[in-house]
Amino acid sequence: MHSLQGHSGEVHCVCWDTNGDYLASVSQESVKVWSLASGDCIHELNSSGNMFHSCVFHPSYSNLLVIGGYQSLELWHMAENKCMTIPAHEGVISALAQSPVTGMVASASHDKSVKIWK
Repeated sequence: MHSLQGHSGEVHCVCWDTNGDYLASVSQESVKVWSLASGDCIHELNSSGNMFHSCVFHPSYSNLLVIGGYQSLELWHMAENKCMTIPAHEGVISALAQSPVTGMVASASHDKSVKIWK
């Protein structure tokens, strides 16, 4: 068993990249991406008040992590360390799922809705 330490608050969600080389973990304050080969945190993004809750690696773009926060999605291009915020829901985005077949991402929210994104 391996233990990845580094979050200061509760961890809400984890997700694997499509190759199984990396694991992303989400707390309200930050997202960390871990190399499973070394056990090191190789990328980190602070939430800047967005209250992160969920994550999923994009099925078509391996460097893109989709993060669910309060009412919005963050699209984080890890290689460039750039983010784009997309208004998405009226509440916390509690879960994300991706389809490698369709290349789409689905988001579920406390606002009682599910949305599908291309």
